[in-house]
Amino acid sequence: MILLKRKIGLGIFFGLILIISLFYFFSINTLPSSLSIIKGNESTFNINFPFSLHIQKSGRGIGLKINGQVLGQKEFRIKENQLQVKGDKVGSTSLNVRLFGIIPLRTINVNVLPDVKVYPGGQAIGVLLRSKGVMVVGKSFVEGKDGRKYYPAVQSGIEVGDTILKINGIEVYDKVKLASLIQKMAPGGKLTLEIKKKDGRIKKIPVNPVKNKQGKYMIGLYVDDGVAGVGTLTFFDPKSGEYGALGHVITETNSQVKIDIRQGKIIEARISGINTGKRGLPGEKLGTFFQTKQILGEIRKNTQYGIYGKLNRLPENPYFNEPIPVLPASQVQEGQAKIYTVIKGGKIEEFDVSIDRVYHQSHPGAKGMIIRITDPQLKKATGGIIQGMSGSPIVQNNKLVGAITHVFVNDPTRGYGVFAEWMVLQTGLYDKARAVQ
Repeated sequence: MILLKRKIGLGIFFGLILIISLFYFFSINTLPSSLSIIKGNESTFNINFPFSLHIQKSGRGIGLKINGQVLGQKEFRIKENQLQVKGDKVGSTSLNVRLFGIIPLRTINVNVLPDVKVYPGGQAIGVLLRSKGVMVVGKSFVEGKDGRKYYPAVQSGIEVGDTILKINGIEVYDKVKLASLIQKMAPGGKLTLEIKKKDGRIKKIPVNPVKNKQGKYMIGLYVDDGVAGVGTLTFFDPKSGEYGALGHVITETNSQVKIDIRQGKIIEARISGINTGKRGLPGEKLGTFFQTKQILGEIRKNTQYGIYGKLNRLPENPYFNEPIPVLPASQVQEGQAKIYTVIKGGKIEEFDVSIDRVYHQSHPGAKGMIIRITDPQLKKATGGIIQGMSGSPIVQNNKLVGAITHVFVNDPTRGYGVFAEWMVLQTGLYDKARAVQ
């Protein structure tokens, strides 16, 4: 009889544990592990949980209200079915959620951001980058005077994606200078190339140049020193001129290695035509720009979340007479939104899209949203998301939420977007706003 009671007791105990676990999964697990809030704003979460929940703040120096009450160092018991978090002071802290005030359930890292406002972009831009050093984009052989094929660079361990920084101690900035130095130094014997490998290591590599049938010394590499293309400006700050564009990193085409910038600029561009996107074949904007005219600004950074720098002059977006707030990543919602981009000439147009899915990222990531083009006019003109549309700002409820970055090859009406919060972080605008709070 005692054994039976123990079994019944254990059954009830484990049953309660199962119920608690299920409620945790369906309710508490909906709470984010990271939350960003604009100062003065609040975020609300439903927590239909039948047991006593307690919240305690870690650290000091940040003002938070939980369900309308100031949260101090003491524990706060949640009596309602909602959790409302409001940030009254810029800063960061952690909220520890416990069951019955004892069992830890979740830690929420809260970041209260200053209210940063920017102008959405949408302008077509020409992007010109010059790399630090000369990029190795391909390997080849050298046909010697004896008719044999030689592979001097390959045999020395140089690979596509490497960058040549120096030759015999002399810095090289462009492929013309590299070729000139090879011809000048090769008669003396081995060349020593200082190489930045794809993993970031710096190595000195000896190479034996080979004289070809035309009497020129070669090392068997295809090289380049920059890229040029068309993209879209995402946003800019009217006070400082800081801007963000593209929403994704610029890489060398063959190796997909990030390009380290030596010099860079963005230029006004005009869209002269469209190659419509189709299933399995991404489309593209055909843009024209002149390197010596209509320079908008310089490029200082090439990051996973786009290119950044400072504008020489402020462009115009006819849809916005004043800057709009940047919405934190944790507050972006699925639903209807607008994008702004150029599909003909230099005119910015507004188009309807749907944010079909939001990935709630606790740390910056390149793919935060899935975007679907719903505007019939845009689908007819481009087939959906196309190359050159990267950086087109996404606006929801008159707040900047992100930028288009990639297209799904098998469905050109859909693609990825990056959160605006991650892009604005790259400019330092949040830090500048904190400094004057």
